[in-house]
Order: sequence, then C-alpha cells, then structure tokens
Amino acid sequence: MSREKVLLLFDEERPFWTERLIGMAGEDPAVAVSLAREGLLKSLGRGFCLSEEGQIVFCRWAAESYLESLPGGEPGDLELEELKLETALLFERGFKGFQGTKRVIVSPRLEYFPGVPPAEIFSISEGSIQWRFFEHPLVAKLVSSFPRERSAEGESLQELERRVNSMDANRVHWSPHILCINQCDYAYYWRSRLETDRWGLLNADRLFLMLVRDPESFDLEKAALDMASFSLFLLVNRHVYLPGCFDIDVHQQSAFSWWFWATGTRKEAMDLASRLSQAGRGLIQPAEPADAWTISIEDLRVYGNRAESFYEFVDDLAIPVTRGGPGS
Repeated sequence: MSREKVLLLFDEERPFWTERLIGMAGEDPAVAVSLAREGLLKSLGRGFCLSEEGQIVFCRWAAESYLESLPGGEPGDLELEELKLETALLFERGFKGFQGTKRVIVSPRLEYFPGVPPAEIFSISEGSIQWRFFEHPLVAKLVSSFPRERSAEGESLQELERRVNSMDANRVHWSPHILCINQCDYAYYWRSRLETDRWGLLNADRLFLMLVRDPESFDLEKAALDMASFSLFLLVNRHVYLPGCFDIDVHQQSAFSWWFWATGTRKEAMDLASRLSQAGRGLIQPAEPADAWTISIEDLRVYGNRAESFYEFVDDLAIPVTRGGPGS
C-alpha cells in the first residue's frame, strides 16, 4: 500500500517531491527511490516527478482508490515548486482547524475579471498608493451589474457565467502560490451550500500566500500589483458569486480574507513588513475588509506548537503589515 500512497502524492497540484518532503508528509522516502528504479518516477534536480509510465499507473491507482486526482507533469521551476510544497506541508501541520475542515491548495487555479491593467487602477507617489479602483469604468460596470446586496439563493452558476461572458469581461487566470481554506465548526455549516460558490469559499476563512524569494527587491509597487489581483478576485466573489455572504457567513459571523507574503527568514519577513507598513491600510484599500501580513519559512519550520486554530497559528507566527503600522 505504501507504494500506491507515495506515487499518488505526485498529483497535478503537487507534482514535485524530494525525499525530505515525502518524509514530512509521513511517508517513507525510500519508497520513492524504489519507484524511480522501477521507472514510475523520474529523478529531477533534488527530487522526483512522475515519468510517462508513472502517469499511466497514477491514473489507474487513483481510479482504484476512487480519487479524482490527475497526475502531475514535469515542473519548470524546481526551487519554487519545492518551496510551495514545503510551505503547504508546514501549514497543514501548523494548526488543527477548530472542529472544522482545512484545505491547503498549492497553486489554485482561480480567475478574476475584468482584466484591468494595473497601471490604470493605482499609482505610487512618495511612498503612498493612490487607488483608482472603483472609479475604473470596467470595475464600475461590474459593480452596477451585480449588486452586492442581493441574495445568491436560487441563482444559477451557469446563468451567472453567461451574464459575465456577455459583458466581455476579459477573464484573467490567477494563481497565488498557496490558498488555505479554513472552516470552523463544520457541524453548523455543512448543510449550507450555494451553487454559485465556484471556489468553495462560502462560510470559510481564506488565506492567500505568495512566496517572496528576493525580499530586498520587493517594493511597494510589487506589493500593489499583488493587491490589485487580490482585490479583483475578492470583488468578483463579493459581487458575482457570493453576494451578501462572502465577508459575513450564513450565521452572521465574520469570514476573513487575509493576504500573506512569505520570506525565507524571520529577519526578511520583519524588514519587509516594516517597509510595506509605511503605506498603512492604503495598501489594501480596494480589498477591504481584508488584512496583509508577512511570515517566514524559518519560523514555520521551527514552530513546535500545533495550534488549535487558524487564528492562534497566525497570531503566533505572522507579522502584521496593515494592522497597527504607520498610517493604519
């Protein structure tokens, strides 16, 4: 059974594994070495990916296990894939999820619209951001076409998509490095479903994370580019797919949307938070209600306490960017 479990780690979402990361996932790294000798895995850099034969076997074993997973391919940026996967595993072991469910998705396939060029919705002057987000004609058209105050009950996802397509909204594919969807008190929410919940975000807190591999060169403009995409994605959910229930769940509890930049070391995370916090809440103004933080892989690796909840985990490890800093 161990052979199947290890091979099935290499799905479309997590195509590249090293022996160290296989061990972090609770499996035997020696099995991967054996699968490589059999020709089911291919050695790649410091790790493995599926071979062509391995992809065929993956599909058979996934079907036998009643899994809908698709086999992973050969990734291009091995260092980035390794970092994304390690971050996902560290998040999975970092907190339990209070009486609920937790999904950590690597490179989720999301999209937003309208496809507005970032230069048209913000500018930066003397260390501050000026947003022209809601004034943009395409954003204003979407907001007026899909009122946020309406109820999504009884709406059809197919009909919504047809209406969006009729607007020539120019859909943009968007993939943050990590998306963590956390739902507490599952017993109170499992019956609540909406057909229009396209990405499974209803009644849940959402954490979006991008890895910053060169934090010294990561400036306010790059942060604003991330915030522009983040804001457009939240806009689509608030106005199109989950109006009236995206930021407040069906039991009138807050549902958080938080953004994280992850660096290698704690010092890098602290320095980055210090620089970006100079913009205050203006950094996330079009995404409100939301918050932004930094976090380090270094701290995640040594975190010895498996937190009871998502909130305790963030409180222990994250450094606020938009809470309590200058301009907040």
